[in-house]
Amino acid sequence: MVSPASARHQRASLVVAPGGLPGYVLDGVPYGLPRSRDVAALAARHAGALGFLEWHDIADSADRAVQEGRAVRAALVARALTDLAAGGEPDTAGLAALRADLPGVGVVRVRTDGSADKTDGHLSLGYLLGDRPYALNLPDTAGHEGLAEREAIRVALTHARALGFTGFHVQSDHKFHVRRYDEDLIHRGRRKSDSLERLDALVDDLGGAVTFEYVGTLDTDAPHRMALHARALARLDGGLPLSRAQAVALRRVHFALKAGGSVLY
Repeated sequence: MVSPASARHQRASLVVAPGGLPGYVLDGVPYGLPRSRDVAALAARHAGALGFLEWHDIADSADRAVQEGRAVRAALVARALTDLAAGGEPDTAGLAALRADLPGVGVVRVRTDGSADKTDGHLSLGYLLGDRPYALNLPDTAGHEGLAEREAIRVALTHARALGFTGFHVQSDHKFHVRRYDEDLIHRGRRKSDSLERLDALVDDLGGAVTFEYVGTLDTDAPHRMALHARALARLDGGLPLSRAQAVALRRVHFALKAGGSVLY
């Protein structure tokens, strides 16, 4: 694995998606946001935060076209995830990008976690479908860690169902939600929050196709860091400083994705 320390002495390749789409490929790793103030400026800030002192365009036209395609798909996936989180349907291009990124067949393991930013309360979500990591920031939603975890479960299940999976095994370290569904502790007559009712309705709709299992916090490190990473990108896009945890997640996620394989951290 390439280390952050060695990156300080390297030049990184950087290709931004054409057509104004908020996607880019930095040092061989694709990134996308649903929207961006200035994607080229974001990519430059991202490169600097990773310790790269210089970044350059790819000269070879064929290779550049391939990387532009990856940047476009990353942007379309990010936009589609935001549509799903808002309760909507991705457009045709977004749904195609989701399914190209991860074809849905059979039963999928779903690991989730969420984070609430300590500075402004905004939520970010991270989850793994199998070994494939996903994350998104919810800039218009503020709340607590429990709400972030709840939304992570809902969005992950909604995403997995849109891909065509037929079974869903959720692993979470949030005991409230695991016990609620694993032990059928839903009390229908009690007043609940809108977010809990949305998740209840989704679990009801999936029926016996979805199961829940409690796992320790160490087993959700990857989705937690993905959630922090999504928030880090959003803060970089706004020109805001990163917390220590966000800065660590930015580096660890990048170099893990660059190394490839099924183990992120």
